Amino acid sequence: MKKIKSIIIGILLIVSILAIVNPVSAATLEVGSGKPYTTINAALADAGAGDTILVYPGAYNENVLINKSNITLKSVGGRDATTIGPGTGANENTVISIQGGLGTITVEGFTLILSPDKLLGYHPIGIGQRMSAGAGTASHIFNNKIKVTGTLRNGIQVSGENSQIVGNIVEGGPLTADWGSSGILIATTGTAKNILVKNNQLLGEMDYGIGIITWGTSAGEVLDTVIEGNIVEKTVYAGISIGGKVSNTMVRSNIIKNNPVNGLEEIHTNYYGYAAGNPTGTKVWYNQFCNNGKDIDIYDDPNDSYVIGEPKLDARGNTGCPTTLPMNKFLSIFKKNFEKNHGNGGNASGTD
Repeated sequence: MKKIKSIIIGILLIVSILAIVNPVSAATLEVGSGKPYTTINAALADAGAGDTILVYPGAYNENVLINKSNITLKSVGGRDATTIGPGTGANENTVISIQGGLGTITVEGFTLILSPDKLLGYHPIGIGQRMSAGAGTASHIFNNKIKVTGTLRNGIQVSGENSQIVGNIVEGGPLTADWGSSGILIATTGTAKNILVKNNQLLGEMDYGIGIITWGTSAGEVLDTVIEGNIVEKTVYAGISIGGKVSNTMVRSNIIKNNPVNGLEEIHTNYYGYAAGNPTGTKVWYNQFCNNGKDIDIYDDPNDSYVIGEPKLDARGNTGCPTTLPMNKFLSIFKKNFEKNHGNGGNASGTD
């Protein structure tokens, strides 16, 4: 009897060890024609924490509410082959909504079709992590396209620490006379740190291309945001707008062009009275400013200037519109490089 008991205990120990070494792996759920799920929301309803939902090419006219932790929502065929929205239902003003307290949420490779006008009193949003949903969720928004069919509130909005918005295309559109639309908006009533906005294209007609703001008179703050490698053009008011208690923003290596009012602006009026505090420590380095009404504007600064040091922003290494290299200069450089590498025994350019 003791021997049998020892064997049972041994088996239980082995099973326990295997469960620790090889925990239950995350599942992959497939959505599409001929797949186990025909809608994204049906797959989300069955998903567990850490699961991946693969969406096959097609049009999915639904509004997606992500409320499971560490979910990856990814298209198989890429954004040109897979659309979501505008959708119907209680959440129809936002195509994809992301809640708080979910760890890391990834949305990759979709075209989001927005509704043409406001629904249930709200103007349309493509991918939205609202200001109150920032705590505990990092939103990773990769390689999507936001397609505007009428008005726009925000193309992509995040509020969580360590969020990343990379490789997206955002079309623009107007909002109202009282409120502005943004292609990409970082906005919080709490604290948001280490947000990356990189290699996106903001194609114009929105009021602001990229906005970084705090809202409310509480202790909300945005810190250590990096805005890098984006193309921002043809906005109504500003390519990049920073207001409220926003600290240590790096704006680097962007192309900011054809914005009729401002290329980049800082708002030093407690964000028109809607926030507590003003931007500090902003760095604007090695950007290309071209054909803007004004390249850099510090609103409500009596000198309307920018210098290195607080509270002004640090602007260095920025350039204007690119110049076209004349053909004769190009041929001369080409010939010199050819002769340097191959000797000067022949005619490198084929011309004199």
